[in-house]
Amino acid sequence: MKSIKTITTHTLIIKKSEFITTLIPCNDLDEADDLIKDFAKTDATHNCVAYIIGPHEKANDDGEPSGTAGLPMLNVLKRQGLSNIIAIVTRYFGGIKLGAGGLTRAYTNAVAEALKEAEIVEKELVKKYRLDIDYHYAKKVDYLIKARGYTLLDTTYDTQVHYTLFLPDEGFLDELKDLTNNTFTFENCGMDYMSVK
Repeated sequence: MKSIKTITTHTLIIKKSEFITTLIPCNDLDEADDLIKDFAKTDATHNCVAYIIGPHEKANDDGEPSGTAGLPMLNVLKRQGLSNIIAIVTRYFGGIKLGAGGLTRAYTNAVAEALKEAEIVEKELVKKYRLDIDYHYAKKVDYLIKARGYTLLDTTYDTQVHYTLFLPDEGFLDELKDLTNNTFTFENCGMDYMSVK
């Protein structure tokens, strides 16, 4: 699956109107509305939205003439073969009307130009684990996680060290058994998308 690595913004000025595109990676449909609220500008004339998250698609013109904003934005994402991405184009009206064709071109170009700035990455669905390790073994485990190039999401400390990480190779759990004399515990925390290196 192709998506973007990080949040990317790009600004385009067309006939004095400012089109600010924000591209956001998003793997969870339940988070989409909150992300849109967080990044939409309340003082703007329009905040048009398009997203593809898994099998779900959405296009919203936010007050622009029907079909001139959200759908053209969605079409750019589809043509690029992207998924798990939200595009918000915030428009500050500059006083010159663009007409339906001009708006469609403006929103299409706004997303297309922002995608040129974005880092496109391949992502795959990988299992997430929480590992609970005694402090005695923490340095060796830290080293192993770094040496394997695994993506560490979180580390917390209390009576033990708790690692949350993507684990593309479950053979790592067998290595940890040997390393810790089988004193560690682990829990599968579901799956999520991660960038393929």
